[in-house]
Amino acid sequence: MNRNTKFYSLGWILLLGLFNLITFLIPALPDTEKYNASFWIGYSFITAALIGQFICAWFVLNAADVKKTFYNLPLVYVSYAGLVSTFAVGLVCMAVPAIPSWLAAILSSVILAVNVFALLNAKLASAHVEGVDRKIENVTSFIYKMREESEALLVRADDGAKAACVKVRDAFKFSDPVSSEALCDIEKDICEHFEAMKNAIDEDKTDAALAESEELLALIAERGSKCKNTK
Repeated sequence: MNRNTKFYSLGWILLLGLFNLITFLIPALPDTEKYNASFWIGYSFITAALIGQFICAWFVLNAADVKKTFYNLPLVYVSYAGLVSTFAVGLVCMAVPAIPSWLAAILSSVILAVNVFALLNAKLASAHVEGVDRKIENVTSFIYKMREESEALLVRADDGAKAACVKVRDAFKFSDPVSSEALCDIEKDICEHFEAMKNAIDEDKTDAALAESEELLALIAERGSKCKNTK
């Protein structure tokens, strides 16, 4: 449990305690029965909404990473809206003894059904967005990885190979980031020649590094052409 969850849990407990304190301390109206069926229906649905909202917030606040928290934020917003609407209907059921129990049950059940439906839609939407984002991350991982590695290689290169490293880095920098199955073979060749260039630089073999850089630039250009043809 992280610090945000602890603070939220404390606030939720205080809210639940305050709700119960006010509910049971307010006296009944003259010549009316306070604790009738409608009262308990409204009270039960409000309590259920409070618990449901807390569960939604718990999952969001304890998400594995910031991205998952962001994706699931709509759950919190929808659960808040559901809590407010349930409070409004539930309080009417609790405060107006004349409301028949069957009407209180129907109104509360409709509000609950609408809120559950909205929560399911919010969860489906966040799962869809997360899936799309993961797919984009997968198809762009190759170029982003090569950009990072080429930047790191530039730092390690000596003066003789530095200009070639700059060209390779810039070639990756301006390459189409989206990969596909049609590019697997050429991307494998790019990785092999990049490793060969890296080894040549580490071993101070400038001529070999320059030769590999030329091969790399040609392969990156070929990959760029294939990217255009596959779109």
